[in-house]
Amino acid sequence: MIRNDDLIENIKLDIDKRICDGINVSILAKKYTLSEGHLRRLFRYSINRTIADYIRSRKLTISLDDLLKTNINILDIALKYGFDYEQSYIRAFKREFGITPGDLRKISRERAQAM
Repeated sequence: MIRNDDLIENIKLDIDKRICDGINVSILAKKYTLSEGHLRRLFRYSINRTIADYIRSRKLTISLDDLLKTNINILDIALKYGFDYEQSYIRAFKREFGITPGDLRKISRERAQAM
């Protein structure tokens, strides 16, 4: 039987691998043969954060590469990472990082040009 810590680490790896594939609690619960409620409780207990918050945070963090290293427009980045609307992505991004994605991209490019 797998330990809870190992299970959580496997789930986190799965989330990162499938971040653009619409990963959610239901899919993870089925894969690991857990009820959604049990998975939510286990995740919350182990990392003191809801699994939905964790997934959203990972989507935003991983989207930073596209935002800062490509010219992909913000709407396309939002859609790639499973946000239904550009505004949803912008609001979540600002809540997570304290700055809008457009402002971060602009600042990053200004700093790169100044070097």
